[in-house]
Amino acid sequence: MARTLGPAAASVALMAAAAACSGAPSDEDVIASLTAAVIVPAYEAVARDMAKLDEDARALCDAPTETSLEAARRSWLDARASWMRSEAAWVGPIMDRRSTSLLDWSPIDAEGIDALLAQRAVVTATDVRETMGADRRGFGAIEHVLFGDGALATLTDSTTHCPYLVALTEIGREESGALLSDWVVGDSGQDPYRDYFTGESSVSLHSSDAVADVVRVQVFLIRDVVDMRLASALGLRGDGPDPTAVPGSAADNGLHDLRNEVLGMQAIYQGAGEDGLGVSALIADLSEETDQRVRDQLAAAIAAIDGVEGPLLAAIAERPQQVRTMYDSLDALRQTYATEVVSLLGVSVGFTDTDGDSAR
Repeated sequence: MARTLGPAAASVALMAAAAACSGAPSDEDVIASLTAAVIVPAYEAVARDMAKLDEDARALCDAPTETSLEAARRSWLDARASWMRSEAAWVGPIMDRRSTSLLDWSPIDAEGIDALLAQRAVVTATDVRETMGADRRGFGAIEHVLFGDGALATLTDSTTHCPYLVALTEIGREESGALLSDWVVGDSGQDPYRDYFTGESSVSLHSSDAVADVVRVQVFLIRDVVDMRLASALGLRGDGPDPTAVPGSAADNGLHDLRNEVLGMQAIYQGAGEDGLGVSALIADLSEETDQRVRDQLAAAIAAIDGVEGPLLAAIAERPQQVRTMYDSLDALRQTYATEVVSLLGVSVGFTDTDGDSAR
């Protein structure tokens, strides 16, 4: 769908046309820069780190020791960080393939996983992919196996936990590799999605639609973080605190998840490298004030996350004011994105995403 500009945005369209005449960066420039410097590298990092996690999981199962367990845990943390940073670039193949159902569903069914493994004699990647629900796959399931109490003893003594772990990491390696391939190689005679997204293919996405897709992802991401997760976890929806709204369990990785999500948003907004272009380049030509506000709010959100004494679930219960300060900082960013950014760019995301109200 092409970007829709309402009557109130007519002056914005004139401003954009004037910026184009003045040699300001175009939609095409921004999308090309983001794709080359941010989006494709994000998927490269996920594929690389998921492959390392698979390698270390296999090494752990071949020789279960404290050293090999710690190596696999570090690889999980690295892969998780790359994955969360990539969330700001979840357009195209990742949505078409429904990759999150294989790689990252929350919450997981920890009790169901334990019961299933107690009953099964053998677990293969095919079993996991074709017969298990999304709540028994992906990062959360791997976390449950690697970081749970008595993990090393369980992996050593059980006949099913190691095959299950390797099946999970194998699927992660294959799916993340397929995502990267869809972006940079293509399949079945189709051009890579990179070329379609940047206008280099004979049949391509219009650059304004590509910008709109990228901006929508940011709006939905920050709304999910603020309204669906933190507001629910803090009890700001009026039905009491719900810690299960925050993904993660045994690794206590919630704050790192949030930080990496915001870092991913920052890379999309500001671009990467000295000469990299991001959404900021388009906003700055329309409103320097809004551009600076978003930049400041991104930095403030990261600082607020760093100001919470983790882990996140403990902070919610024991240091709620720190978490509320973090929430308020992220909510300010949400409101600016959902009102000013989408209005300036004429991106339509729906009434509930742009009304500026927070869950309080």
